[in-house]
Amino acid sequence: MNERQKYLFDLQGYLVIEDVLSEADCDLAIAKIKERARPMEKTPDGYDANGTWHSAAGLYEAGEPFLKLIDHPAITDVLTEIIGSHLRCESCYSFVRHRDCPPFEMHGGHRGGRVNFRYDVHNGQIYTGLTVVSIALQNISEADGGFACVPGSHKSDFPIPPEDRRELFAFGGPLVRNIAAPRGAAIVFTETLAHGAASWQNDEPRYGLFYKFNDRAAIYHAQEPRRPSAEAFAQMTESQKCYFNLAYQAFGPAENPRNEVPQFG
Repeated sequence: MNERQKYLFDLQGYLVIEDVLSEADCDLAIAKIKERARPMEKTPDGYDANGTWHSAAGLYEAGEPFLKLIDHPAITDVLTEIIGSHLRCESCYSFVRHRDCPPFEMHGGHRGGRVNFRYDVHNGQIYTGLTVVSIALQNISEADGGFACVPGSHKSDFPIPPEDRRELFAFGGPLVRNIAAPRGAAIVFTETLAHGAASWQNDEPRYGLFYKFNDRAAIYHAQEPRRPSAEAFAQMTESQKCYFNLAYQAFGPAENPRNEVPQFG
């Protein structure tokens, strides 16, 4: 990370990195997401999706450009500075959202102290936990209703008062900002940041692509259901496979009870 990136990430809780994917990469990713997208009955908040939310999984098996994003230097150079040198990719998925879809309500916004939801800076070093990389496969304006957040909320020592949540976390309200991003950019944000997504307001659906990274010593999402298949591993480089080493744990497999010896690399 350069000094500008450190300043902006510490100030805002997110960072926009441009030119991660090419135009051709974005076109290819959208085409493959369309092939795999399936309607969702409910949104992540439990609203009726009514045909406006779709999800796509199994993206590693689809090959590029999804594989290159596992260890893309523009992304991992940032992640190793704010999480640590032993990174683990927890999940990769896509949400396809259509015009006037129900929102993804704002959540987070309190650093809490737990290993997955923390944010601290000591002696010029940033320390955070679970971190999301959102890839913009289209040009996204503030008016479109893509990624939204409360900049700076990742440092809050206090959770939002329940009685004030509706007002302060309202899309278009006093604190929430929609973040614009050019096609091919990556938005890297700490899960400690208050974030969500307003209702999509563009006639072209939003093809959201998300990767979640963590320190290998921490677990948030269940590991096994999100691990790549043998078919996916067969397409990966040795470097990419290292991002799927199982987390350290007190009682792991019999032959490696703490998973101290990595499966890859």
